[in-house]
Amino acid sequence: MRPVSIIAIVICLVLVAGCDFLDPARPTTQPDSEVFGNLLEVTRNPDDPDRWTAVIRVVPPRALRTADEELGKPTPAVEEGLIATVTVGPESVVMANDGPANLEDIPMGTEVVVLPVPGTTVIRGSTELWVDADMLLDFETYSLWKLPKLVKMDSAPSDDPQRINSSGAELAPVPVAGGRVLYFSAHLRPPVTAEDAWHGAPREGLESSGEGTGVFVRSYRTEMGDGGWSVPELVVLPDLESATQQRVTWVNDEETACLVTVETGAEPPWVGVARRSNTADGWGEVELIEGIGRQSSDAVYLTGSRTKIVFASNRGGRERGDLFLYDSDVETGPMPLQPEICSFGKEWNPRTGPDNELFFCREDRQLLLKGGKVRAVRLPGSHRTVFTQAAPTSDGKWVFFCMPSYRPVMLDENIFVAPVGEDWSLGTPVPVDDWRP
Repeated sequence: MRPVSIIAIVICLVLVAGCDFLDPARPTTQPDSEVFGNLLEVTRNPDDPDRWTAVIRVVPPRALRTADEELGKPTPAVEEGLIATVTVGPESVVMANDGPANLEDIPMGTEVVVLPVPGTTVIRGSTELWVDADMLLDFETYSLWKLPKLVKMDSAPSDDPQRINSSGAELAPVPVAGGRVLYFSAHLRPPVTAEDAWHGAPREGLESSGEGTGVFVRSYRTEMGDGGWSVPELVVLPDLESATQQRVTWVNDEETACLVTVETGAEPPWVGVARRSNTADGWGEVELIEGIGRQSSDAVYLTGSRTKIVFASNRGGRERGDLFLYDSDVETGPMPLQPEICSFGKEWNPRTGPDNELFFCREDRQLLLKGGKVRAVRLPGSHRTVFTQAAPTSDGKWVFFCMPSYRPVMLDENIFVAPVGEDWSLGTPVPVDDWRP
């Protein structure tokens, strides 16, 4: 988004609000757009302590006004007095300083951006804008995501290939041995401009990512020792060097069998199994699981079973994808899971817990099926923290998952770990490189 377009959004709100035909006493629905301004006040709702009201003075961001002045462009005048009253609840995402934040901790006067919940933007009179926040970010965090040329990071992220997290994307964690062994997948993030470079650690197997080749995904293995994680090593799968995607999604405790999602770009993704006699041997050829067929991904065995597999697929004309169960003892083939799981949204990344709990994602929300009921899994905090791809250890003491840093073109996913409390409540997350069991 170019700076002038953002200012145009602010001006549009002012002009619409000032039209003579509006009844000052009647709220009027407005198109939903980003709201930019300075945070003036934050109060907790006395009738609902899980909700806050943020008061924002609507003005174009200072950095955008400065950019216009440097280019010799006139800065549009904004009507004085336009105030946005923003409702921020437990489902709102609040971010500051490039990470999750509590609304009350953001200093007053901070330049912020509000992304409204669709259909909630209304104008009252000529100076009152009301919205419910889907996301509220400080302007610097928003700029790192949408305007990378405007605000630079204070320090460059680490791209040390000896570490797990990088400025590329690390995803799909698969903990083994109580979390002391970790399989994960990774890919580079594409450049933003022609002068930019691919982002991420220079890992073996990712060298072919580049212009015209798309994003290559490869899986890696690392093991916890006395000094921390070992250098992640490429999981070598025979005859798949040219595949665009090789993603390990399940590994048995002995590390002698794994499930892999394979995609070549020329055909739909498919799920296969690879085996080996012991960990000193290389992995054997990935064999297609015929009963699942193609157009499938993210497979995992149910806990304690080697005949039942849950996987993701958009087969049957599904536009976004659902979860299916394959049982090799049932001749009718894979069937979609129950309606509580398969919705109009995209369901993906199934993982199982020690008692066959089913973790899965719906869009950008982490869910859990336990005791026949689906519920959200949350991290500590007053607001929703976006995280996905949760994978518990076999003993149920830890959960590995992905949290995004918001970046242009493609999110920078990183792996975190959190302790598990009663009934799968999660504790404070730590980056996987800093975690020690």
